[in-house]
Amino acid sequence: MKSYSKVRKQDLAKSALQNFVITPVPDAILVNDQVQQWLQKHEISFAIDWLHTGEARGFKQRGVNAIIELTSILMAEESTYRRGTRPERLAVHVAHSIVATFQNCLTTVPTPDHVMAIEKEVRQRFAAKVVTCTHCIPCRIIPEHTSSFSVGPVKFYSQEDLIKRENISQENPLNEMSYGPLLEFMRSQSAYWIADVTVDGFDDVAGLERANIAIDLALTAVQIAIPSYYSRSMARLTDRTLPSKIGSVTKVGGNVRFGSQRCDPGLGCSAGAFDQFLTKSMPILVSIGNRVRAYITDNAVLPKLDQSWSDAAYWLHEGLMEPLDTVAVTKLETAIEVLLSAASAKNSGSRLKDAFSSFYGLSPDCSYPSGSDWKVEDVVKAIVESRSRILHGTLSTLTADTLATDNHGGRRVLESLCMDLLAATSLKLDAYASTTAPKDSIKDFLQFVSTERKPAT
Repeated sequence: MKSYSKVRKQDLAKSALQNFVITPVPDAILVNDQVQQWLQKHEISFAIDWLHTGEARGFKQRGVNAIIELTSILMAEESTYRRGTRPERLAVHVAHSIVATFQNCLTTVPTPDHVMAIEKEVRQRFAAKVVTCTHCIPCRIIPEHTSSFSVGPVKFYSQEDLIKRENISQENPLNEMSYGPLLEFMRSQSAYWIADVTVDGFDDVAGLERANIAIDLALTAVQIAIPSYYSRSMARLTDRTLPSKIGSVTKVGGNVRFGSQRCDPGLGCSAGAFDQFLTKSMPILVSIGNRVRAYITDNAVLPKLDQSWSDAAYWLHEGLMEPLDTVAVTKLETAIEVLLSAASAKNSGSRLKDAFSSFYGLSPDCSYPSGSDWKVEDVVKAIVESRSRILHGTLSTLTADTLATDNHGGRRVLESLCMDLLAATSLKLDAYASTTAPKDSIKDFLQFVSTERKPAT
C-alpha cells in the first residue's frame, strides 16, 4: 500500500504540474465579472494568487482533481491533518506547496525526492497555521453575576469577572479597545457570561469549531445540573439563541394588544440557588469535564465510548433548545441511539432495554416512570417509533401534539431519561476506564454497569 501511495503521489504531482497555468498580463485592469471571465478564458478552475506583475496563477480542473486526491492521501496518512484542519483547507496548502517546490522548474518530471519536498512544505505550511489559542465565547446562562465555575477545560465566568480580571476601563484604553466589541455585543444581546477554552493542534477555523462544540458539551453538564425550566435555553451566543426579549402585537376586533416576553435562560433562578445546584451536582460536572477534555485533546482511554458520549451530549443540547416538540423528540431519541451505539432501529430498542436493565435494574415489564401504568417495553416502543414515524412522514412534524403530553414517550419524560442516562454514563465511564484493560465496546460497558450495580454475594 505504501509503495502504491508513493507512485500515486508522483503521478498526482505530475498531473497537477501539467495543469498549472500562468496567464499573460491582461491589457487593462480587470473589474467585477471580468476577473472570473479572464480566469475562465485560461481554463483556471482554482486560482491560487495574482503576481505583482499582473499574471494570475492557478490550476485547470484536472490539476484540481489531482490536488484533491493527493490531499486525501496525505490526510489518510497524517492524523494531525485529520484532526487539525479540513480537506479543503489542506488542499490549499498542497497546491501552494507544489508550486513552491517546482517554481523554478515547472516542466520537471516529479521524482520521489520532489514528493518528499512537497510533503515537507505541506507540513511546514500547516504547522505555521496551528497555534495554541484560547477562545472567549459569550454565553447566556443566567441574567446575573454569580461565582465562576469550570466543566473540565471550559471555564465559565460573568461579564463582571472579565472586566475585573482584564482591568477593562477608560484608564486602560488598550484593553477597553480590545474587549470593547465583545462587551458591546454581549450588552446588545443581554448576555452576562463568557466561556474560555484553550485548544491546541488546530488551524483557526477548525480550532474555533472545536472550541464552540466543547462549550456546548460543557453547557450540557450545566443543563443536567440545573432544573430544565431554568436551563433549557442556555447556549453560547454563537449558536442559535433567541433574543432576550420578544415584542408582540395582536389585533382582536378593533382592539390592539401589545406586550413583550423575556426569553433569558435562568430567569428567576437566583445566584445563590444557581451556586447550590452546581455544588450539589459537582461530581457530574467533574465527570462530564473529563468527557469534554477528551473531546478537545482527542486523548481518551476509551475513544469510541467517549466519542459516542460527546455526540449524544450534542444531540441532547440541541434537543433541549429545540422549540418544536416533535423535532425535539427526534433529537433526544437520536441522542440515546448515539449514546448506545444502536446503529439501527431494531438495535435501538434492544439497546435501550439493556440500558434500563443495566442502569436501573428494570426489566421490560417493570413500570416506568415509577408509579405509572406504562411499562419499560411500552416506553421504549413509544420512543423508538415516534422518531421513526416523524422522520418517515407517517406522523406529522407540525401537528403531533401528543408527543408533548404523553407520559410514556412525551418530550418531558424523554428529556429526563436522556439527561439521566448521559449523567450516569459519564460517571460510569470514569469507573470503567480505571479497570484493568477495559474493552472499548458498548456491550462490555453495559455489562460492567450491570455487574457493578448488583450487590456482591
